[in-house]
Order: sequence, then structure tokens, then C-alpha cells
Amino acid sequence: MALIPIYYDYRPVSPFYPTAATPLRDMLSYMLNDELMSSRRPVNVSGKWSHAIQLENFKPEEVKVTVDDGCVRIHAHHAVGNDENGEVREVKRCVKIPEGVDGSKVNCRFVNDNTYLVEAPLLRNEDDVETELKIESVPAITDGKKEDMQLVESSKPFETKLDLSVFEPDHITVKRRGNVVSVSADHSREEGGVKVSRSFRREFTVPQGVDYKNIKCVRDPKGHVAIMAPKTPESKK
Repeated sequence: MALIPIYYDYRPVSPFYPTAATPLRDMLSYMLNDELMSSRRPVNVSGKWSHAIQLENFKPEEVKVTVDDGCVRIHAHHAVGNDENGEVREVKRCVKIPEGVDGSKVNCRFVNDNTYLVEAPLLRNEDDVETELKIESVPAITDGKKEDMQLVESSKPFETKLDLSVFEPDHITVKRRGNVVSVSADHSREEGGVKVSRSFRREFTVPQGVDYKNIKCVRDPKGHVAIMAPKTPESKK
């Protein structure tokens, strides 16, 4: 169980002291607040999940926030007087951290006189991240039948390779974002006093049934480049 510190976000609040609490008033207030807030869970703002919790008539130092077993647990405890003559108020709340939220980075902010805002960043979706593929040198490019690998190119899946023989390996860049692969190559040089530039661009979508997360890129000595990926386990059945 991890104890979460409460940060203060001071904003103008009402100068009037809140109405004195009563057990019935507290219960109705919490029930109404939960009902109003239910339509706002979870809130995704600028890549963050947030959840507002109202705790009336508790000081920030009387509120403890912990993260345990995929939940944010809020425990507010107020006590005055002694065992014979005193008042004790206690509120507990449990908020389940939704899937796709980084539960290891939960924080809590005290935003006004009775509202606490629990926040956490969203986990990065692997398919939203663009990654560059390393181009491996191979003696020859096969059709992949023996290795259970298949070629993927443009709208003709599993068929051909790219002829980039006019480009050196360091001129070629292959990137993947989700199941979309982009190939680019650029080169400039002087030929007879004239600057010659060459460029290549190609983008394609890996078809269904191909494991795009395990794509690899290979290049043979003739300058032919192939984008290769295995079948998904489901497509082998």
C-alpha cells in the first residue's frame, strides 16, 4: 500500500465558513455528489485520468490517500474532544483505477475547500508510438515459405520486395506506427557538376492476419529491401 501526498491548489473560495455538518446532511451530500460525479468517470484530459472527490468539513491533514490493489482509497477522519465527550466523523471512499491508467503515478490535489482531485497519467499505447526498424543485411531474400515469413508490400501483400539499389543502407529509413509501415530514402550527390537528388516514399498497411508487432526489415547485396512479418497464431489455424 502506497501513501499518496496531497498537493494544494489554492484558488479563490467562498469566504463563508461551511454550514455545520450533521450526519444526515453529510450522507445526502455524499450520495448526491457520487451521483453527479458518476457520469464524469473516468475523465481523460490531456493524457490524464482524473477523478474528483468531495469531502466536506475535513481538513487536508485529516485526509489520507493510498493506492492499493488497483484502487485509490481515501480515508477522512475527524475527531474532537475525548472518549467521554467528543465527536468523531469518518468517511471512506474507494475509486477503482481504470484500465489504461498508470497506477504507479497517482497523485492527489486539494483544489478548494471540499474537493480533492485524484489524477494519474494514461499508459502509452504502443500502437501510437512510431518506431524505426533496423535494416538487417542478408545474403538473399526468400519468399518466406520455409521460415513461415511472408513479404508485405503496398496493396499486394506477401508478394514482392522494394528495389532500392540506388540507395545506400544509411539512406533508407523504415518506420512503423501500429500496422502502418513507411519506407523513405533520400540521397544527393554531384554528377558532372550537377546536383542530383533521389527520393523514395512508400507507405502501406499491414493486412489482417500478419503479426505487425514482429515486423523486420532486410536488405540483400543487390539493394533489394523487404518488409517481413510472421503470421499471427490465429491465422495459422
